[in-house]
Amino acid sequence: MSGSYKIAYWLRTDIQHFAHIRPIYDNLGGIILTKNPAIYNYLREKFPYLTGDLLLVKNSTEAKKHMNRLDIKLVVYTGFQMIFWGHSVQVFHGASDKHYLLKHKRILLYDLLLLPGQKHMDKILGSYKLKHPERFKIVGYPKFDKLVNGSITASPLFNNGKPVILYAPTWITEGSTSRLKFSSHGESSLPLWGERIIRAVAPHYNLIIKYHSRIYDIHKDIYKSIERCIADLGAEDTVKVILDSDITQYMNQADLMISDISAVCYEWFHTNRPILFANPAPDHYKPSTDGLSNTYAWQAGDVLYKEEDIFPAVRNNLASDNHKPIRNKLLNHSFYKPDGNATARQLSEIVKLYEQVEKYSKARMVLHNIAVFIRDSIRHAVKKMHKD
Repeated sequence: MSGSYKIAYWLRTDIQHFAHIRPIYDNLGGIILTKNPAIYNYLREKFPYLTGDLLLVKNSTEAKKHMNRLDIKLVVYTGFQMIFWGHSVQVFHGASDKHYLLKHKRILLYDLLLLPGQKHMDKILGSYKLKHPERFKIVGYPKFDKLVNGSITASPLFNNGKPVILYAPTWITEGSTSRLKFSSHGESSLPLWGERIIRAVAPHYNLIIKYHSRIYDIHKDIYKSIERCIADLGAEDTVKVILDSDITQYMNQADLMISDISAVCYEWFHTNRPILFANPAPDHYKPSTDGLSNTYAWQAGDVLYKEEDIFPAVRNNLASDNHKPIRNKLLNHSFYKPDGNATARQLSEIVKLYEQVEKYSKARMVLHNIAVFIRDSIRHAVKKMHKD
């Protein structure tokens, strides 16, 4: 285990979550645990320097055995899947308008929650009765420090002088959930808009299609249809399809972004460039000024409702950026001090907690774990009782 800090990082669903723990790992060290082979294989191949600190486990029980062996004191999470070991730190993985933040009462079980901005805090204060608000700290968004600092060094994907459009749809919803109420693909615009955007944009501009990192085999037909569309247009030189754990470098290269209902919309606001929203359910979704709406971000750009809107909207927004004031207002509400120093503030809070617990005995850690597990079990039981 590298570094002097006995910290573990738990990754479960998305390769993009690594972008949120990487600044912490690179500064403090520790071990990275996942039970997802796709995440493990991706990180092992792309980040060889993780060798030895990256572990694939069968389940949370095996993860606990490793953490017990290494005397882990803190576990850092980006999602809401707890494994009840050590003291827990939630660093989140975006500032999305999706409603998951309001549904996970497990949020009250973490020992430290590091919020990107006031928007997150307002939602939490409005949804939960906080008995220990001192555990919630607004630190900013470390993932975008490099973009703000201008220290991204990635080579550009195109060198033909044309404007670059970034299309970054959210993940396609699996199974039967409330998000399928208005469309069969949830809040993702990809099935409805993917080929339309390629046909409208590729003849005139460069296009980067940055898939969400939660890609499932069940949707492989959609990705194959995108590949066929690019080939049929002969657009391989001006359309690049990307699967990456970090979207930052592609945002840095783009002049305009198209997305839908996704945290990347708020992330994009760091660039101070125009954005368009591809409506995943045109008969239902509209822009909203309600801070709890999942289309709150849509105030910051034009919304696409039909295919013939795409090219004029791209052309007009490249020529004249009319949404800059509201976009910057939403940026500053969503992200505390986008000044490039969020990583330092985040690390400071984590180290403070670590120094409080680093000398705790294993027995005391086990008692803490049991107490948190019991509280979580009671929460689940009460939730089930209300459903019944």
